Formats: sequence, C-alpha cells, structure tokens
Amino acid sequence: MPTYPTEAFPAESTTLALNGQTDDATGLPYLTRGINANSQPSYEVQYNRRQQRQNEILAALRQGMVVDEGSLNIGVYPIAYTLASTRKTFDGATRVAVADDTTHKVYIDSSNVLQVAASYPGSVSTYLPLATVVAVSGSLTIQDDRVMTIFAV
Repeated sequence: MPTYPTEAFPAESTTLALNGQTDDATGLPYLTRGINANSQPSYEVQYNRRQQRQNEILAALRQGMVVDEGSLNIGVYPIAYTLASTRKTFDGATRVAVADDTTHKVYIDSSNVLQVAASYPGSVSTYLPLATVVAVSGSLTIQDDRVMTIFAV
C-alpha cells in the first residue's frame, strides 16, 4: 500500500507575505489583499487572469485523460505522445460505451487506435496506457494509468 506524506501548510505570516507577489516557478500571481469590485483591475479580472494562466498550465496534464461522460460512457481528451520513438497525435474520443459490471483497460495501441480491453497488451513500449475503468451497477470509477509512462525515459 502506498505511503502518502502529510504536507504541512506554511505559517499564516509566510502566506500573507505572498500578497501581490508572483510565483517565479509558475508565473502565477498571488492576489493582493483588499482588492474588490472597485479595484483597478477589479478582483474578478485579476482572479480570472490567474485562472486563465493556471488552466493553460493544467491543460498539458489533461491530455489523454479518460473521463466519465455518464450513462456508462467514457471520453478521452486529445493527446500528443511518443511511442517507440515515433511522434503521434490522438484526436480524442467521446461516447465510448463501457459494459456494466466489468473492468477494462483503456489504451492507445501502436496503430493509434483507442482500445477498451480486459487487460493491457504485453510490453508498455507497444501501447500508451490511459486508464483502468471499473463499471459497477451503472457507476464508473476511473483510475488514471497515464502515470505508468509520464515519468519514463
């Protein structure tokens, strides 16, 4: 069973000192204390600007993510990836039916075709793992398996 650390939050004084600063590693601003609808730019504008940058950063991590679309259907976000030293692009998928009371592995095969199968094929060098999807009594649980390759060299 994995062990997860219990990360402490920084002290309040440390956090308050971030007001109005920009995080060097991400370029994301910390909103200044006291801004409101009458500030220039307004709180809404400052908040939305930060959200826009944050969403751009997160978009890369959304690639290839398998999501529950409801009614025992899954969707897959588009992804650009490398398989066996070849750059490929998968355009995404929607409304892929999953049988109830089953467990499936979702992956992109070497022909760049989305597969929903009982198990992954042999070597991870021949396919791109995306997720394990478990359907029970009309509900889906999706385990993100992209981590199997995200840190591979």
